[in-house]
Amino acid sequence: MAFPLTAPGQPRRSRPPVALALLGLALLGLALLAPGFFPVVAQAPLLPKSRLFWWGHPNQLEWSTNKNHALATAPVAVPGFPWKESVVSWNIPSNWHATVEARPILKDTPGPWYTLARWSSDPAVFPRTSVRDQADAIASVDTDILRMHDAADAIEVRLVFPRDLPRSAGAVRLGVSLLAAMATEPPAPVETNAWGRLIDLPVRSQADYPEGIHSWCSPTSLTMLLSHWGKARNLADPALDVRPVAAAVHDPGWGGTGNWSFNVGYAGQHPGLVACVARLGGVGDLERWILAGIPVAASVSYAQLKGAPLPHPGDGHLVVVSGFTPSGDVRIHDPGVARERVVRTIPRADFARAWDHSSRTTYLVWPDSIPTPRPSSGRWPSPLGAFKE
Repeated sequence: MAFPLTAPGQPRRSRPPVALALLGLALLGLALLAPGFFPVVAQAPLLPKSRLFWWGHPNQLEWSTNKNHALATAPVAVPGFPWKESVVSWNIPSNWHATVEARPILKDTPGPWYTLARWSSDPAVFPRTSVRDQADAIASVDTDILRMHDAADAIEVRLVFPRDLPRSAGAVRLGVSLLAAMATEPPAPVETNAWGRLIDLPVRSQADYPEGIHSWCSPTSLTMLLSHWGKARNLADPALDVRPVAAAVHDPGWGGTGNWSFNVGYAGQHPGLVACVARLGGVGDLERWILAGIPVAASVSYAQLKGAPLPHPGDGHLVVVSGFTPSGDVRIHDPGVARERVVRTIPRADFARAWDHSSRTTYLVWPDSIPTPRPSSGRWPSPLGAFKE
């Protein structure tokens, strides 16, 4: 309801300057209190802590033997927070094969060893597979993830080789990415120096392969990364085709090509390349890798990447982050569309929401001859060491 400035029946009078000033201040105060006068800056939600442990040289592992096996065991990894999920990564020569095992440690008490993979480049020599039906009162294995029922304090990981496997000077690397139970850490700070930085990548599309059009997002993304380093550093075939990569990372135990650990295991067997799975701390961490000249594959919800508010069942998807626009939006190479549409830009908020679906899982693939970026909050070792032959 509007009230008159003068009483009914009285003439309107000019107000003295002081009165007008006071009225102006009062009206300004009301405006300042009005909703929407100032833009609301939303506080970034906290994220679960994540830490990558990486032993990039065989001398960092403890080597031992028993009657039938040679074992390479990493030091106990203590992240400093209770963790609920772990993903193990390994790089071994292509003519080796190994069983990959991990055991959680709860209140200084080691749990049982769980088998995360049986890994081989030649399934005829040693069948390559993840291992199903591993669940007990402590943890369960979900293809490439060890999930705890109650949070653990530490973890041990190891590679189990045949005892008679010939040792060589080849690279043996082992790592584990741990994810906390609770969201207590702010996301990585924005790195605006990466804005406007675009990395030129070879284009690959899973739509070019009828047998993989609905399922080869992971090997197609990995092929783009490997072909890039083939072109830039002569570390892989720059014309690498997706089909042999899909065959090399296929996991019969899961029934597909999307096993995260298998993909980096294949990438890391290329001499001169290092590869691991890591959960990062937000888009700011991706900016650090792009600024270092290293493109990164990211696991996202495809529905949310397209702007949906929630993920759809089974819509996990892999894309390659290849840069940032001058305003900070995310430039990706999306293998899930026709070749001419692979390179596209995703609004930053949409990408972050879609990436959160996998707890910000990435494939990090880089040459052992270049420095890796420094983390914003200790989320990965700095530098990420690598054994050079």
